[in-house]
Amino acid sequence: MHEDMIKKIDEVRSLLTDPEDFDKIVAKYEADPCEETLRAVIDQMTIEIAKGRVGMKKE
Repeated sequence: MHEDMIKKIDEVRSLLTDPEDFDKIVAKYEADPCEETLRAVIDQMTIEIAKGRVGMKKE
C-alpha cells in the first residue's frame, strides 16, 4: 500500500503550482508511513486545493 500511496502523492504533486509546503509534509510521511502522517498529507492536499494552488498537469 505504501508504494501505491507514493504514486498517488506524486500525481497530486505534479498538479500543484507551488509544492514546497506539500513536499515537507510528504517527506514526513516517507520517513514514517503511518496513519497520522498520511492524514497530514491529505490535510495538506485539501489546503493546497482550497488556496487554489492547483494547475494543469505538467508533462
